[in-house]
Amino acid sequence: MHLCHEHPSPMDETENVPSIRGISEELAAESAPYIRALVVQRLEQVWRACEPHINPAPEDLEVGFRRDPRYIEAGIRVLDRLTAIYGLLKPTQVQADPDAGSSSDQRQLLIRNLEELEQKVQKPGE
Repeated sequence: MHLCHEHPSPMDETENVPSIRGISEELAAESAPYIRALVVQRLEQVWRACEPHINPAPEDLEVGFRRDPRYIEAGIRVLDRLTAIYGLLKPTQVQADPDAGSSSDQRQLLIRNLEELEQKVQKPGE
């Protein structure tokens, strides 16, 4: 993976300074979806390497295989990073506003409010 973007800068013959390397904010913004996908792909590779040490096969357990805490820690970190990337810890709209309820509850409330409004409008006109 190559994240750096070379900025063309002519080197002076007397200077031994390498060219300036970096990634501009514009390039980072344009490449964000690709970089995010690449990071997720690599995190999944790390998880696949850790998983046999976390969830061993039944036959491995029979011969005395023990889970390695280093792989467990690495697996926890991978899952934590994936959770952050996918935004799974952000509250959903219903969680953020518990009074909002489901859409069917909102429809029922709206129907009741409309019926009450119709009754109020019909009474004075009788």
